[in-house]
Amino acid sequence: MDTNCLFNDEDMQRFIVEGFVTLRSELPNQFHTRMFNALETLDEGGPHGHNNLLPCVPELRVMLDEPVIVGALTSILGPDYYLHFHRHDHVNFPDSEQPLHKDGDNHSHYAVDGLRRNQVTRYAMLFYYPQDTPIAAGPTGVVPRTQYILRRRVEALRREHQNHIHKIRQELKQEFGDGTDDPASRLAMRELYKAKEQALQDEHPELFEAMRAADAPWESEKIPLTGKAGTVSIVHFDMVHGRYSANTSGQPRHMVKFLFTRNEEPRKPSWSHSGASWQIEPNAPEAPAWEYFWNWHKGTPAATAEIAAPDAVTNLQSDDDRLALGAAYTLGSQPTGLPILEETFLSDDIGLRTMAAYGLARSGKAAVPMLMRALDQADASLAVRIIDVLGDIGPRAVSAANALATWTNHAEPMVRRYALEALGLVISHNAEIDQTFLDTLSAGLVDEDAIARRNATFAIARLGKRANASEIVQRVTDNLYHWHHHVRGWSIEALLRFQDAQAMKSALSYLSSARWDETPKSGDRPPTPTVMRS
Repeated sequence: MDTNCLFNDEDMQRFIVEGFVTLRSELPNQFHTRMFNALETLDEGGPHGHNNLLPCVPELRVMLDEPVIVGALTSILGPDYYLHFHRHDHVNFPDSEQPLHKDGDNHSHYAVDGLRRNQVTRYAMLFYYPQDTPIAAGPTGVVPRTQYILRRRVEALRREHQNHIHKIRQELKQEFGDGTDDPASRLAMRELYKAKEQALQDEHPELFEAMRAADAPWESEKIPLTGKAGTVSIVHFDMVHGRYSANTSGQPRHMVKFLFTRNEEPRKPSWSHSGASWQIEPNAPEAPAWEYFWNWHKGTPAATAEIAAPDAVTNLQSDDDRLALGAAYTLGSQPTGLPILEETFLSDDIGLRTMAAYGLARSGKAAVPMLMRALDQADASLAVRIIDVLGDIGPRAVSAANALATWTNHAEPMVRRYALEALGLVISHNAEIDQTFLDTLSAGLVDEDAIARRNATFAIARLGKRANASEIVQRVTDNLYHWHHHVRGWSIEALLRFQDAQAMKSALSYLSSARWDETPKSGDRPPTPTVMRS
């Protein structure tokens, strides 16, 4: 890899704070024109697009492998990162602006309580423009510095709205059933949905007004990601974003989104680190969190905090997400803060206990005994929350591994999902993996629940050759034909990372069969006596 393309300390700190970086592909304009033309023929919502986008336009990989792109992704996600199997071409023509949102967590880490996402950088998105994208083309918009912000008011209102929408969908299901293959039935269902949605707005105008008011401050901070053809933005997965404006250019606008995943919890800086301490806005409300993420990326998450938020005990209860976040990370850096975080974490207030969970993850090893005591008495719901924090702590919580292995046998699939994921994270720095844990993860590969099976496969993929055992290799191979595409996707990654000849053969055999041919009848073209060209 070209080390000249790695971030320096200032670049890395700026990414931690702002949540995105914009780069420029060094490929010629002809390449981007070719990509634009290839994307034009795809069906964004159908089989010739979305997750199948890269097999349909495999030359996009040339851009993803450019030194400037690899250097940035390595700096952010560490070496040997994954190109996730989820990708999507967002076409804006002539659509209007799009509501701000964080991407669905189904492709990353499922948020506990629908709110608590992992804030450390385990996932990142890449946005690529194959055409010039000025404001008139309707670029993607982002809200800088929102990747760690919970937007608790927005999310609470959204949950209330989604509860109403769920009821509408249940009513439609009762009326139409699952048999909506008939075009007339689909049209009737869509029309009835629109009518019920309008009735919802008429019945609850205060909810929709509250949603608009809660969104307004974030909308005011939105900025457009504009640029020439070949502009690439790398964005923290949890960045608030959305289509900035309508496309009034008269031409389609493509924005190809790729998702990338960290392979390993940081052991050392993966950028050109010169020993700098935290420099950016040390008095900002979120600065205690930023400093922790900086140390986490350096592989020193237990480093002594140099930045502390004032009035942390009081501000943990604040409705201001930024103040509460800084307070949580400050309390997590202080031994006296642990009892306060524990009490808040065990409360019934979803917003407050989510903030406290971040503080406990910041506490690291010091929080593990408290979490283990609570886990001993926990029901399934509380167990999920505790296990999630243990996993977020990562290798510093390795002492919890045996308990986590036990919880992978729980009757509730939700508990098994989080326990398998957390087990993989806490043992990820172990030089050798205990047979008990290999057996546990192997059992997860045949779990009846698809997400539990996915999380076991992901954990095994990250362990790589340390998880190379005959039973595991066979079960991963069998899962290449599982119905859930996440299980299939991580199974391929696991096989490629075992450093095992049989595993590699199984992966290549499957990929050869699954290979996409964009010109499936090209062999029918008769040969000519002159040179054949496209």
